[in-house]
Amino acid sequence: MMTRSVFTLSLSLLFVQACDAQAPNIDETIEDVAYALGTLRGVQRRMDSMNTLQFSGHGTSNILGDDGQWTSYEITSATIGINYFIPAVRSDVTRIAEDGNEERIIEVARADRAWNERLPGVDPTEVNGEVAERTQQIWLTPHGVITAAVHNPNSVTVDNVSGQTILSVEVDGLSVVARLDENSRPAVVEMMIDHPVLGETLLEAEYTGYIDWPILDVYFPSNIVHRLGGEVVLEMTVSDFYQNPYVIFPTPELLSRSLQ
Repeated sequence: MMTRSVFTLSLSLLFVQACDAQAPNIDETIEDVAYALGTLRGVQRRMDSMNTLQFSGHGTSNILGDDGQWTSYEITSATIGINYFIPAVRSDVTRIAEDGNEERIIEVARADRAWNERLPGVDPTEVNGEVAERTQQIWLTPHGVITAAVHNPNSVTVDNVSGQTILSVEVDGLSVVARLDENSRPAVVEMMIDHPVLGETLLEAEYTGYIDWPILDVYFPSNIVHRLGGEVVLEMTVSDFYQNPYVIFPTPELLSRSLQ
C-alpha cells in the first residue's frame, strides 16, 4: 500500500514534470531554432553566423491609406535586403495598381534613419516618421527573431501552449513572439504595433514551405503572408534567397558625396 508521504512525493514529481513540459528550457530552445534555421555554425557552435540576407519574390499586397481605404497591388518583383547588426533593411518593390499603373518603390531604414531611393543607392530622399515601421520588418523575419533572441537572451521567455513552443523576445520595447513549428522553425511571428491609422494593432507574419535554398543547411520559407489587424497585407512567393550576401546601406550624405 502506498503511504501518504510516498503518494505526496509522487504528486510533487508529476507536478514538476508537468511544469517542465509547459516551460521548455530557454537556452535549448534558442539553440534548437538557430540550428533549424542554419544560423548555428562552427566548432564553437556560434548562433550569430547570419549577418545579412536577401530574398526575392512576387505576389500581392494591400496598402492602407491615411484615409482608411485599402489599395490592392500586384507585386511583379520584390527584393528585400536585411542587415541584422546595423540594423538596416531595403525593400525594392515593383508593383502594379488596379488601374494598371506600374511603380517602383525603394524604401530604406538604417538604425534611426529612413529614406527612399529612385534606384538602389541612387537619389536618396529622407523620410520622417517611418523608421519604426520599416525596422519592424527586420525582426518579423524568422532569422530576425532568432538573432534578437541570441543577442538579448535575458529578455527571452519560452512557453508551451497546447503542445506548441512559443518564444518571445523584446526588441526596441516591443515584444516579438514566434510560434514554432514541429521543426523548431518560426511558423508565425507577431508583434503589437502602434499603427498610424489603426492605432495599437497586431502585425503578424506566417511562414510555410521552408527550403534549404543554398543547400548549406540554411532554411528560409518559400511562402510569406503578412496580416495587419487580421487583414492580409502581403502574400509573397519567394523565388530566391541568399545568406550573407553583400548588402550595403550607405546613408544619404554618403550617397550624395559619391556623386560629387
